[in-house]
Amino acid sequence: MKIQELFVWWADARAARRYRTEDLSADDFRRAQAVRSAKAREDWRVSRALLRDVRAELPPAGATSLSHSGGSAVCASISAARPLGADLERIRPREVLRLADWVCSPEERDALAGLDSARQLQHFYLIWTLKEAFIKAAALDFPADMALTGLAAGPGGAWRLRAPPGQWSARSWRLGDDWIASVVWRASDGEAIRPSWRTVTGCELPAVTVLGEWESGLV
Repeated sequence: MKIQELFVWWADARAARRYRTEDLSADDFRRAQAVRSAKAREDWRVSRALLRDVRAELPPAGATSLSHSGGSAVCASISAARPLGADLERIRPREVLRLADWVCSPEERDALAGLDSARQLQHFYLIWTLKEAFIKAAALDFPADMALTGLAAGPGGAWRLRAPPGQWSARSWRLGDDWIASVVWRASDGEAIRPSWRTVTGCELPAVTVLGEWESGLV
């Protein structure tokens, strides 16, 4: 069986100290000019410092997916190019059921409605990060295609993955008390991939708890 390494990198606000505009791609240099608020500038610096470090260790044919939220960032990377998506969200109070009407399937909305407030918030962010990761990995439209992916009830009450056509794998984690992250990637027969976490220099990875692991078959 072929073994592929998939790393999920973490950076917190301390990574911003290593941000340098000369390290930016031409496209990112132009995008940096449009970053206005202090919060957005901090997120930008953290995420681009992280991306620079990840790319320094990645083969030229590798793939990355970057996400930032609330002063921290994650970047998924794999050495052989393939559809790959990552999303990070800082947990904060939201009008969960109102947002679910916009981005969730009826089954997902019903499941959220049946949870108490703390579990409801965690499950919402788990679903949201999965959906965002699929938007990136499968080049779907945001927000129009958010309700097309996520989770559905499977045998015995377990959740199964709702994914685009093809073979997909997904993982979701809680990071400390404040964060939820998900990574999705296109899978293939005859290979083994299990993501592992890494931290860039000077940053500290929060405690990592697995929230779910899913696979989808050929459709």
